[in-house]
Parts: sequence; structure tokens; C-alpha cells
Amino acid sequence: MLVVRLTLWNVATGAWPPASTDWLPLLSRAVRALDRHDLPEQIEPQVGSLAAVAVAVLRSHAPRYEITPETLALNDASQAVGHLLPAVDSAYVTESTALLDAAFGPAVDQATVLDVASDVVQDDPLADAIWTLSEKDRDVHRHGQLFLHVTGRFSNPARVALEAVGAAEDAPLVGAWASSDSGGGAWALIVWRRPDLIVVDARRPIPLWGHYQLTGLVGPRALAAQRSFESAASGPHGPRNQPFELAQQVLSDLGLAGPRPPHCEP
Repeated sequence: MLVVRLTLWNVATGAWPPASTDWLPLLSRAVRALDRHDLPEQIEPQVGSLAAVAVAVLRSHAPRYEITPETLALNDASQAVGHLLPAVDSAYVTESTALLDAAFGPAVDQATVLDVASDVVQDDPLADAIWTLSEKDRDVHRHGQLFLHVTGRFSNPARVALEAVGAAEDAPLVGAWASSDSGGGAWALIVWRRPDLIVVDARRPIPLWGHYQLTGLVGPRALAAQRSFESAASGPHGPRNQPFELAQQVLSDLGLAGPRPPHCEP
């Protein structure tokens, strides 16, 4: 615990240049050393709270939509101490963030630390996706356990919906709407249930339906990075302006009567 505290304090006092991230692997290794299975139960809140603060700091430096050394440092630390985070105590979080707020700002706010700890414990792909999309300046919210809804001004809603599904592709079943304020209210719905990707693209008055089967290393996230569906195998289902049986079954499994996005207040 002392090593973790000293690492955070040294970073906060400017031991590394402001733009440097060389300290992130050091902090990650220090956090991983907290992963002891012989901890007395009575000190788990102190250890878990300090771990949560350190993980929140790592989180603030790691992008969510790509794999970087910073992301790997965060993932390694989170996996090591995730079992300690349910014991987090807000009073100990406040104690552990003393002298850190000037350097790390909102990353060490109590609410942020508790939210990050909750995300690690719950391991919710849609919650992670909302963080990811927000970092990309998307206006996104959630509908229930299975849907994301992105709103804004964009010319290709299907590409935006694909980006959202890609951010949550670890979920066994997930759907994402993208509703544009421009282009006459164009919208799209994409549903991912491995290996099937169902696409409903409504840039025209009559929506077009599509189906892609993704295998191997190609998933929605990879397609979103390519900004196209070209590398995916398209399934033949007759006229594209009509829904096909697989799509109707997937929508039914999601509890949807149709593909149109819900009306959401700003």
C-alpha cells in the first residue's frame, strides 16, 4: 500500500514531465502487488479503496476504443485487484485521494472512483461502451440491458450504429440505434449476436435490411475501424427492402416489434 501511495504522490508532485506516461506501468505493477489472497478481512476496505483510486487514475489515461500500452496497464491492474473492489469504502477513498486532486482532477473524485470500481466489478460491456463512445464525443444513452442509442448529426447512421455495437461486441447480444438530426431523420439499427450482424439502414423512406456473418478475428469493432462492411460475408435473404426470417427472430428475442428507434427526449 505504501508503494502505491508513494507512486501516486510522486506523480502528483511532478516527478515525471507532464506529458510523460512512463509512470503508468510502474503504478500498474504496484497495484498488482496488492493482489494477495491472505489479506485479513478487516483491512480489505483500506486496500480495496486504495486500489480503486489507483485504477481510476489508470482509467483516466487509457483510451477505451483501442489497445495501447496504457490500456494494457489498466487491464492488468483491474484483473489483479477486481476481487478487492467490492470492499471499497467511501471514507477510505477520500483518505486515499488526499493530495491528488490537483494533479489528477476529476479522475480522483469520489463519485468517479466508485463508478470505475463498479464498472470493473460488474464487467458490463454496454457500460464500457458508453464510456468509450463518450470519449469519442458521441451523444449516447442506454435502453435497458441490451440497447444503446446514439443521437446527433451524421450522414451515415449505419456506420455510427456499427461503432456503438463494436464498442460493446463482448456482449452476447446487443443492439444499437443511431438517429440523425440531419438527412430527414435518417436512422439505423444494428444487432450483434455472434456470428450474425443484422443491419437495418433507414437513410431512405423504405429501410434496407442486411445480414453479415463475422468469423475469425473480424468482429463489429474491426468493421467499424475499417468504416465499411466490405470485409464481411453478406448473407442472401431476398429483396433488401423486406425483413427476413433471421432478422425477425433476432428482433423478437430482443423484445422488439419493429426496428424503428424509440423517441427520446433531449
